[in-house]
Amino acid sequence: MRQLKSFISIIIATAVLSACSSSQDELKNIPSETLFEQGQTYLKEENYSSAVRYLEAVDGRFRDGQYREETQLSLMKAYYSMGEYYQAIEMAERFVRSNPYSDKMDYVYYLAGLSNVRLGDNFIQDFFKVNRSSRAVKSVRNAYGTFQTIVQHFPNSEYAVEAQQWMIYLKNRLAEHELEIVKYYQKRKAYVAMANRVEEMIRYYPDCKATVDALPYLQTAFEEMGIKDSAQETVNLIKSTKEQKFETPKRPEYREGF
Repeated sequence: MRQLKSFISIIIATAVLSACSSSQDELKNIPSETLFEQGQTYLKEENYSSAVRYLEAVDGRFRDGQYREETQLSLMKAYYSMGEYYQAIEMAERFVRSNPYSDKMDYVYYLAGLSNVRLGDNFIQDFFKVNRSSRAVKSVRNAYGTFQTIVQHFPNSEYAVEAQQWMIYLKNRLAEHELEIVKYYQKRKAYVAMANRVEEMIRYYPDCKATVDALPYLQTAFEEMGIKDSAQETVNLIKSTKEQKFETPKRPEYREGF
């Protein structure tokens, strides 16, 4: 029975690959401009799978110029709209390498940032899970870095304000995740790791509420390790931040139809 199932699976996979190959072969003799225009039509109709099929067929034919940029931008948008976020990011990275002077660069970074946010959505919504996938955490950090690029290098971009909002939100989510790790270390009495983690929070997330909330754990770690001077310095730091107020950052809305 298992052999029969495996045989059937192989037949189905072969048929699918053959169909895809045949489908792409049909497009080989179609002029590039026709493929491009049809891809754009499908994109406007939100028929993203067909748009990708035509745009992928023409991608690479244009060595430079507007057609190459528009093809890559359109593929990026189609991948994102289909939920193929890794492919959208890969295309964004390729675009940056191929078109370093494009006036669409802020858009590319913004779409790459949103793709990374989407990949990290589970982490963002449930950041109290200490053992969250490192890939998800990396995606959130990549999103933060990408939005930071927009704010620093494209301050007049239409995406700059939203990028700043995402940065604030993601930074606080990452800090809260770090605080949960600190608490985890405390339960395990891993005081060296606990102190190192809080010190990293102070370095990278100094203006986040979670970092202030982590200071008592740093004090405890120093006391348990017998480092009295550092423990007292931490006590003083806790006193100086006692009246500090923080606003809870709101999660930005995903921009649609761009």
